[in-house]
Amino acid sequence: MSTIESINLIYRDPDIRGGRPCIVGTSLRVIDIVSAMRWNGRSPEQMADDYQITLGQVYAALAYYYCNQAEIDADIRESERKSKAIVEEVLADKDSLSSRLRRYMQDDEFRAAFTTATDASDEKRTARIRALFAKMEAQEQEINSFSATSTVTPLE
Repeated sequence: MSTIESINLIYRDPDIRGGRPCIVGTSLRVIDIVSAMRWNGRSPEQMADDYQITLGQVYAALAYYYCNQAEIDADIRESERKSKAIVEEVLADKDSLSSRLRRYMQDDEFRAAFTTATDASDEKRTARIRALFAKMEAQEQEINSFSATSTVTPLE
């Protein structure tokens, strides 16, 4: 008579990672392992090293995926749809956050809140705000550059 042992290396908790299946002892989702394998071409050994988990945990995630492939693939498609919608929404928003903040800084009342006093703390605050604007503009350019060159690869 053969012995069958249960190996419980995958769990679901509605309070962790949206209830998606994760590897026990981590918050690493099964979908993360599948994505690393499918789109990044990572081997199980590389994924174990990348995520600092055991090879057994990688194979447990892959076994879970293959036993629940329709569900996981649907989850991947939904994540892709949401990601694409977010990118499109950000790109469609002509009135971006940095533009709104730049307009606020041109408003005398708003600007006065940061520049009324002449002590060093207010000068530092104004410098931080200007640095924030520069950083936001750089991030906005990076997003625009990324969106112009990226595509979402659909599941087969």
